[in-house]
Amino acid sequence: MIGIIILNYMTSEETYDCVMSIRSTCKSGYRIYVVDNASPDGSLERLTDVFGSDGDVVVIGSQVNKGYSAGNNIGILKALEDGCTHILVSNSDIIYHEGAIDRLKGFLYGNMKAGIAGPKILDENGDVSEISRIFVKTGIREKLFATTRLRSLNLMNIHRTYYGLDKSFDEVQKVYHLVGCCFMMKRELALKVVPFDENTFLYEEELILGIAAEKAGYDTYSYPYSEVTHLGERSSRNIGANALIHLVCSEIYYCRRYLNASRLRVFPIYMIRSMLYLERCLKYRSYRINLGRYIRESARRFLSSDGLG
Repeated sequence: MIGIIILNYMTSEETYDCVMSIRSTCKSGYRIYVVDNASPDGSLERLTDVFGSDGDVVVIGSQVNKGYSAGNNIGILKALEDGCTHILVSNSDIIYHEGAIDRLKGFLYGNMKAGIAGPKILDENGDVSEISRIFVKTGIREKLFATTRLRSLNLMNIHRTYYGLDKSFDEVQKVYHLVGCCFMMKRELALKVVPFDENTFLYEEELILGIAAEKAGYDTYSYPYSEVTHLGERSSRNIGANALIHLVCSEIYYCRRYLNASRLRVFPIYMIRSMLYLERCLKYRSYRINLGRYIRESARRFLSSDGLG
């Protein structure tokens, strides 16, 4: 049985559409675990009313929103407890195409070394997401020249190599990690890497999972014969300036904890992100309102010895 974890935060409509797409396209045995991450908009009540009596959906409410990893841990641990052989982690704004989930499961089942597989991710226009596959471990160099505006320099071809832009999107590719909006992993690997590190609230979780999977001896693959549509990151639309605050804080933690990077090496990334935040302050009121919080939280992380503050 496939355990499908959908993390919901103020996106009950998208979660409903995601569940219905699973029901209409998946032929394998599955159980869906909808985890509401303490939504303040009544999402838990609405989802419970809609799915509460359905045998294929379990609705779980978290009393505190501790972020992506913590919320998914709730659902994954419950799925493992229920004996699920495969774990599918899904954003609420994912729509599954015919056979997408079955094909991911079949690929993992037929490849002993494969621990994680992700689908081809399309946007609402049907175009392929070019940043859904990461081919190398994310170090400081990759952070600077592949994920910030410095990527436009394409120094030493880092940007294109990092995302595999020279590689086919229609062939199976072994990668270092996938984006976190949709991926499936074997139970055997899940037992070794779950619970996910909960010291990141949002972002960097995929990078950490890639390192954990490698250490556990499993490979990660992009599997294009499975397709999904990602609806414009609607699952994170309600967090505004918080998204960039969480990115910077999680990024500092990742660099300090998983790359053992010094403050000096992290400083250029921190400055580039801070300039981006200030630029957005000129355009958006939510960024101006949260400027003091950004300075306090990011500086505390940066100045700490462990990236946690």
